[in-house]
Amino acid sequence: MTFGRNPATTADDGDNKDSSSMGNVLTSALDMLKVEDADARKKAVEFLGSVPVATVNAYGKWIAAVKAIADACAVTGHVFSQSELCDFLTVAAKGMDSKRAGTKAVNDATFYIYMDIMENYQKADDRLRLHFPRIIVDVISILDKGVNTRGEAVGVYGIERYYQDRKLTAPQEDPAASYAAAAARQPQEIAGRPPHAARHAQYQQQSAAPVAFSSELVENLSQITGRPRKDLEQSLANLPPADVKKIADLSANYRRLQKYSKLARPEELKKEVEKDLGRKLSDNQLQHAVNSIRKSKIYIENVLDGKFVPHGTHGINHVKHNLEYGYQLMGLIEPRKRRSA
Repeated sequence: MTFGRNPATTADDGDNKDSSSMGNVLTSALDMLKVEDADARKKAVEFLGSVPVATVNAYGKWIAAVKAIADACAVTGHVFSQSELCDFLTVAAKGMDSKRAGTKAVNDATFYIYMDIMENYQKADDRLRLHFPRIIVDVISILDKGVNTRGEAVGVYGIERYYQDRKLTAPQEDPAASYAAAAARQPQEIAGRPPHAARHAQYQQQSAAPVAFSSELVENLSQITGRPRKDLEQSLANLPPADVKKIADLSANYRRLQKYSKLARPEELKKEVEKDLGRKLSDNQLQHAVNSIRKSKIYIENVLDGKFVPHGTHGINHVKHNLEYGYQLMGLIEPRKRRSA
């Protein structure tokens, strides 16, 4: 494993307190991911056993564990299904710093990966699907620590391009080779990596932008939810700007949502949505659209109440991503524009 070392983290290689609990962390992650393949589990234990304590301290026990699982699955040929890979994304993000987990950068990146999995994973070749969990762990490491698991610094605006590049390079690698190298040496310092405190300040600054919303949005939400304007203004002021934008989009398109909700049969809905969009929906996309329409009011109220905000033990919210994917498919929330990084 070629984890780079965090220069802001001090680790006592003689202190085995962290490493003594790694077995429990690994078992917990394997169970959450429902990996029952005996060979994959055994290889994950073997890989994790060769990771130096300093590396675990620098990256965190959870990232070290899920990386060992991803690498072990790639080596033993254990391929995740589409739904299992979505769960892997959620589980991999579980160990992120809670102060970063709800930032716009994290929400954007994880939603981008989620959509890519839903759209392209079934069409991917077997080699890419085998290594997909490893790509996810690298992105989560960047979002949490500022570097991938090889110690390469990646800027927050370059994550999407990095993710696409990793889809080309990861399948060409032998994950086992990095563990053999790590067992023989301590991880190297990362040259030019910003200190942990500085990166934390950068994340805080990104998430501290003032939230703007219109009186029209408040009025529309009052009609949709029946809540007092003052309560809605307070709720909106506490939301990340990205969530305010999604709610504003849904609010502006709420008449379309109501129209769709009155269509009893999926065939009728498919015809109406395709007419509005000017393009076809697959059966899988239609299923997402139906679910999102049925839960639109619940979605809005849960966002307003902060029920979808990631907790310290969860990096992202799978249900929230599912619903937003359906709204985006129907053009009810604006697709996020790709940045030119």
